[in-house]
Amino acid sequence: MQDHLHKSGNQLVSLLKCSYIYVKCESLFKLNNTTGCCKLNFCVLSCSMVEDEKPWPEPVPDWPEAKEVWKWGWPFHVYFFTVLYCFIIIRGFYVLLKQGKTFFRGMDHRFLMNALLLAFGATRVVFLIWDPYGSNPNHTKTELVICIITFGVGTACVTSAFSYLLLIVLESTRISLASSKFQNQRFFLGVWTVNVLYVILSDLIVAHFHKAKVMILICQLTFALWGFLLALGYALAAARLWRNLKASRQTAQYNQDLAAECKKIKRLVCLLCLGSICGVVMFSTIVYTALSDTGVYNESGIVRNRPWIAVQTLLRTCEVFMCFVIFLIALKTPTATSTSNNQVTSDSKGTN
Repeated sequence: MQDHLHKSGNQLVSLLKCSYIYVKCESLFKLNNTTGCCKLNFCVLSCSMVEDEKPWPEPVPDWPEAKEVWKWGWPFHVYFFTVLYCFIIIRGFYVLLKQGKTFFRGMDHRFLMNALLLAFGATRVVFLIWDPYGSNPNHTKTELVICIITFGVGTACVTSAFSYLLLIVLESTRISLASSKFQNQRFFLGVWTVNVLYVILSDLIVAHFHKAKVMILICQLTFALWGFLLALGYALAAARLWRNLKASRQTAQYNQDLAAECKKIKRLVCLLCLGSICGVVMFSTIVYTALSDTGVYNESGIVRNRPWIAVQTLLRTCEVFMCFVIFLIALKTPTATSTSNNQVTSDSKGTN
């Protein structure tokens, strides 16, 4: 009997809601009957209400439906990359502890690069464990914005670590690709500072004023442009080293020490090429996400589930691979002071 009454009550409430909606629509139709734009005005009203209710303007998948589609792929994505980012943190701590005194005394490029990688790994771990991609249905708007800012700061950190590695390579091999005003630690540190401040400021503004979402697009495209310049720098550095290596091959045939140096330089060239390719793929994907249906100007708000997880997996893979390349190149590249008597570079300079 109680179940029957409960069911009848629910039906009555549903009937009242439908009647209310019908009266509202009928009133709207009467008001706009002369112009014939009832349907259009109703759609615009509904879209504006949905837009105002959204905590963030960027479209995301329908999480319950998406997790059903992805099945085991979703937890695998989250925990697999969390473990990889933990390895990045452990590696960064190991390097700082092993050579901490040297780093802290000089505050050189390697110290800053490892500090940025530590910050990157930490922000990604927090992002994936706390609220991966904002998928937690119980988060507040403040928690979502903090999560988004954490993600943006992490991207700025890994990009800056990528730039510091290029600076280490250029100074170690005595290669100049730009004016000394730009090819120095202050400039790269300034770029990182501006990136982080803009990420925080733009995310806070867009969180309260969705109409300012163009700031998100500008941030994404600016990151990509800076990344493409860095990838070009890696390619140019690899080309210069390869040209110098070719000029030193004949001399290396009669000098074992120089032959060993040539092998090291050859491995370094290969790693620089990998870094350049990784940068191009990663920042091209960022441009794609900014301009495709995952961007802030996707009016439909609909994101296809499988392409979304595929793009995010590609981005996380590029980030981890970039860190892997950074660690390898940092190991292969000696400090600038230790390369002052580098035979390969000195011989190549004499041939230019």
